[in-house]
Amino acid sequence: MITGTDLLQISLARVNMDRTDLEAADVIDQGEAGDKAWSNFGRDMDTFILKLPDWRRAALAEAIQRRSSRKNGTSH
Repeated sequence: MITGTDLLQISLARVNMDRTDLEAADVIDQGEAGDKAWSNFGRDMDTFILKLPDWRRAALAEAIQRRSSRKNGTSH
């Protein structure tokens, strides 16, 4: 179950990610190949996430979890 604190940490991690984070996590392609995906992420993050293939959505979830854990000082 997700708590209110969990939801806040997920949201903070998500909105504080930049393009290099998404490229490093293989959520979007690097360089020009990732331009459209990066634009879509910035324009409508929720729809971007809904349209990701399962493997990229899993990579994004892992990146968000890592970032959230760093901010909390915990490890998952």
